[in-house]
Amino acid sequence: MKRILVLTSGGDCSGMNAYLKALAKLCKKNGIKLFASMYGFQGLVENSITSFEYDDLGEIQNLGGSVIKTSRSKDFVTQKGFEQALANLKSWNFDCVVVVGGNGSTKGAYDLSIAGVNVLAVPATIDNDLAYTDTTLGYDTACQNALDAVVKIKQTMETCDRGTIIEVMGRHCSDIAVHTAILADADMIITKQKSFESILKRVDDLINFEKKNPLIVVQENILNVNELAKYLEEHTKKEFRATVIGYLQRGGAPTVNDNLLAIQFATKTVELIESAVYNVAVGEIDGKIIATKLKEAIITKQYSKKLLEIFAKYSNTPID
Repeated sequence: MKRILVLTSGGDCSGMNAYLKALAKLCKKNGIKLFASMYGFQGLVENSITSFEYDDLGEIQNLGGSVIKTSRSKDFVTQKGFEQALANLKSWNFDCVVVVGGNGSTKGAYDLSIAGVNVLAVPATIDNDLAYTDTTLGYDTACQNALDAVVKIKQTMETCDRGTIIEVMGRHCSDIAVHTAILADADMIITKQKSFESILKRVDDLINFEKKNPLIVVQENILNVNELAKYLEEHTKKEFRATVIGYLQRGGAPTVNDNLLAIQFATKTVELIESAVYNVAVGEIDGKIIATKLKEAIITKQYSKKLLEIFAKYSNTPID
């Protein structure tokens, strides 16, 4: 009987639990013994490893977050911590370690593979910032959560004829911002550093064209949206309100798309394990589930070209 360890690492996202449930079900079906490392790579360092049984999981596929917890382990990235993790893994004699997470987690999986551990990586991050795959687990849910919030805020702002500035998550990748801007019909999207003066010029143009309630979507870590709202209000004499959606985007039940993607990723994971194909990352390209060498999977991206093409064709709004 093969013995497999799974861990979730880095920022949590909806779809992680759906993947864990699907993986546990398929492991049971195929006679694979599944274990879990608590708190991701930190569990490897602390030897916090437990049996993970499908029959004990209930309806976790409908929950956000991760039932086996997640963290950004400071110990694992040290030489001492990494060596301790390797020693603990060796004592358990696992056939494979499945790492579920984003770019940092994929890099950790790659480091383990270099050290001789059989590894599979599964992309799970709201940022959608892994270049080898079109989509990551959690991204679709995060976009839906962001859109739901924007739609509700927009209704109030339209009623009061106020300008609206909304910051969405995404760190170094603009996909959530672009996705949200398309579906919310934003008047302006900001994905890189710009001066308040240049933003004001665009907003003045919108107001001059009788736009009574401009909607601006801003990518995370670009600028201070509260300061921008104050600046625009002072210079346009129109009320502006800023909202940072934040962690609301990460939680809640995964969308249908994320749930299905979780099952597809889990199915591919078990197929690879059964075929003894390791040290690759599972992903999705043009609707097809693929496996990419880990060395190629650690490359990050700042945007999705396909998404920008949709935006360019659909919107009259420039990306700034």
